[in-house]
Amino acid sequence: MLTVKELRALAGRLTGTYFCRQIGPFALVQKPPKPVVEQMALRLGAQRTVLGNGMGSLEAFQVSMLLSFDTLQVATLPPLRTLDSLGVGRLPNCDLVLNDPSVSKVHAELRWHGPASTCCVKDLQSTNGTFLNEQPLTPGQEYVVRDGDLLRFGDADFAFFLAKSLHARLLRGGVVSEAPEVGQ
Repeated sequence: MLTVKELRALAGRLTGTYFCRQIGPFALVQKPPKPVVEQMALRLGAQRTVLGNGMGSLEAFQVSMLLSFDTLQVATLPPLRTLDSLGVGRLPNCDLVLNDPSVSKVHAELRWHGPASTCCVKDLQSTNGTFLNEQPLTPGQEYVVRDGDLLRFGDADFAFFLAKSLHARLLRGGVVSEAPEVGQ
């Protein structure tokens, strides 16, 4: 994973179009998990998911984004086709592997709809739930994720950015302001 600071340096050297080609249509920015939490998740492997403690709040994550944005990590995603689904979970065969014991082995799905430039998220009956702007998602139902929305998988928090807007934010030093309402 790259830090925002490393990505900012890259964004300064690339045009918006080339930057988007390099990172894909969207990016997920995360506060790195504590090493002890990451080690616990790795030891769990395919065992049962640990019940989350609901760490942090939307406001705490937003403060972290404002005060330490450059130290946050950008999740690397595989190249996406026009229509594609990404599995999110703790198992190594997921497209986005989250080393957090509160994340289920197969936790959620992100679905990219290239022609409409939209992304949807669906909880796959995870133990600790998936949240969009602090609102719990109904398992099996798709929700539209908008630029700047905050996603939580178990206790792992992410900010969702379309690549074009992330590039612009990196160039001007901007971060998330207020999270919009949950959309379906």
